[in-house]
Amino acid sequence: MSTDSGESFATLTHARLRAGQGDVTGAVRILRVILEVQPGHDEARGFLDEIENRLAVAHAEPLEPAAEAVTSATAGDLALSFREALETRRPSPMIPHLSSWLERIQRNRGERYVR
Repeated sequence: MSTDSGESFATLTHARLRAGQGDVTGAVRILRVILEVQPGHDEARGFLDEIENRLAVAHAEPLEPAAEAVTSATAGDLALSFREALETRRPSPMIPHLSSWLERIQRNRGERYVR
């Protein structure tokens, strides 16, 4: 049953939903609005008596362990970490190809600057 108290719209169903979702405080507030408008609403009074003494359960997430202190990393540290992370059991067939390409570039650059 719905009731209208000024700007308020409260129903017993809404109060039951709130209580079912764990919002006992909200359900009690709704039931009090209903009883203010309809003091003889026995079902609302019975439900209020039933839930009024329930303890509200406060939800708390478990604490996470403290994070390690942040330290700056050098390029060498990062390169070593990347090498370890990317290390595979068999070498990539691209490594010799890329190495020869890099050597050719370095050789050609050197000749150009020697002139």
